[in-house]
Amino acid sequence: MNDATNVMMDAMATALYNNTTNTQQFIGLPAAVDDGTGTATYGNINRNTYTWWKSKQYAAGNVNPTRQNVLQYISGTVKNGAEVPTFGVCGFGTWTLLAQDYVGQEQYVITPGHGFDSDSNGPQAAFRALMVAGVPIYPDPYCPEGTMYFLNSNYLSLYIHDQGSFVFTGFESTLPNWQIGYVGAVLMIAELVSTKPKSMTKVTGYNSLNI
Repeated sequence: MNDATNVMMDAMATALYNNTTNTQQFIGLPAAVDDGTGTATYGNINRNTYTWWKSKQYAAGNVNPTRQNVLQYISGTVKNGAEVPTFGVCGFGTWTLLAQDYVGQEQYVITPGHGFDSDSNGPQAAFRALMVAGVPIYPDPYCPEGTMYFLNSNYLSLYIHDQGSFVFTGFESTLPNWQIGYVGAVLMIAELVSTKPKSMTKVTGYNSLNI
């Protein structure tokens, strides 16, 4: 059962960043956050006809992610959607390269009579979230490297059916397949829904580290 849960969570996370057409999986962020180039119709609404249904999409142009250019795309998101994104997310290699723009600026304050070697916790360095203009940027191992999403959780939700939340079917015999054993399935009925795509942005073309 532990393995079934892990496999399902992996499938959900993979679909979140990749799926655009398979209705047996989540319709993921590539379709939810799009300017109509990749997914012209989302939620049965055509983005080319109704342009207010489009997200902003930028091509960074094979550059390293920095505080300055990330700030530029956050500003573009706010200008397009009139709201500040809740958070940003990118791959670990992209996020680590962005972190290098911070780490070199860190300073350590030495208190007289104390040193790092006498501190039981040691000096703190780097961050779990990289804050740009008040927007935290998080890493996700499933997010494609070189891509950064700026998302607004006010309009992006995962809706789970109350009768289909990790439901176990029970074990069934495999004798009809001429095998001795039992098999069961875990079912999840849910969908990722964006109700205001223009409040979110996708940036592609960032460089990333091989990690």
